[in-house]
Order: sequence, then C-alpha cells, then structure tokens
Amino acid sequence: MRARRTLRTTLVAAGATAVLAASASGAFAAAAPHSAPVAHGAAHHHCNDKRVLVKTVRLADKVSVAKVYKTGKHHQHFEAEIWAKGTRFGTLVAKGKPAHGENNGLHVTLQPNGKVTSWVERAKPKPKPQPVAQRILVSITTLADDTSVGKVYKLGPNHYEADIYADGHKLDTLAAKGRAAHGEDNGLHVVLKPDGRLISWVEDASDHAQGR
Repeated sequence: MRARRTLRTTLVAAGATAVLAASASGAFAAAAPHSAPVAHGAAHHHCNDKRVLVKTVRLADKVSVAKVYKTGKHHQHFEAEIWAKGTRFGTLVAKGKPAHGENNGLHVTLQPNGKVTSWVERAKPKPKPQPVAQRILVSITTLADDTSVGKVYKLGPNHYEADIYADGHKLDTLAAKGRAAHGEDNGLHVVLKPDGRLISWVEDASDHAQGR
C-alpha cells in the first residue's frame, strides 16, 4: 500500500510532466514492480471523496489504456489511471491544469475537462552509412632511392592514396584529397599530387651535414 501511495504522489502533480521508468512493453512502467493491480473498489481516496469511472480510452501505443475518473467533492476534477496488460502503471491528475505523462516515447495528456490525448514519439532514423571509397590501383613507381616503391590508388576525383614500401614492408600511406601530401623517411622524400602523380627525391647527406 505504501509503494502505491508513493507512486501516485510522484506522478500525479497537477500541471506537471510525469516521467516514468521504462518497461519492456513500451507502456508506462510501475515504479514499484512487484505491486499488484488495484482491484475494483479498492481503497483509493482523496479526503474520502468517491471516484466515478466515466470512460476508458485506448492510447496511441495500441497497448495501454487510460481509465478516466471524476473525483472531488462535486466530481469537478479528473484522474486518469494508465493501464497495460492488466497492470496499473501510473496516475495523472488534472485539477484546473493539464497533466502530462511520458515514458519510452508514449506521451499522454489529461485535460481538466477529462479529455485524454496521446501520441507515440517516432524514433529518429539512423544515419545512412557512407559508402567506403573503392581503391583502384593506377600505378606502381620505383622511388628515388631505387629501393622503395610507391603504389598509387585512386579513390575519387582529386583523391589519391599512395602506399610506400621498402624491402617489402609498408612504411606509410600518403593521402592527397584536393592538396598534395608529403612524406619523408631516412632522407627519402615523397610527394603525392592531387592528380595522382608521385614525386620523390633523396636528400643529399653531405649538404645536410653542412647545413645547406
């Protein structure tokens, strides 16, 4: 009984938005998962005021329903119990202001006049995966050190890659997309142009030692 009372106190604040725990069915889930459904005629009072069931409304998820009651001394207020598969999962109370509930994409509104509206939030579409660019081998070039090799691949307009090999081992990959890419290893300089041309030269060790 205490768990149900706590649940109701949490969810029924007039004019507020109730956010409930998620359930596997997608309907409003109970904060107290082991509580049993409230039997018809069970104690559920507001200052000993009697409630009168006025209608049952099927909600937008096609699983849940809202049981709408008139409450108050003169039956001037409305409450909506949210049920799914025989279990009550929450209560909305509208006293002069709309009461809102939302869980797992199901939105429910109880108006002060007893009208219930609901809608299901659509999941955002997943972004389409970008196609992987196909590498097409266009040239194999022996580089300036007469040992290394550059394999040039075309991926698209002004988009090339060059795999640099030495002694059968790949040292690096240069990627030129709209601008040239430059690489250097042990004095071997390699430039891949955006049009796929591969240029290389060997740095003069004696000039480098003299600081030229």
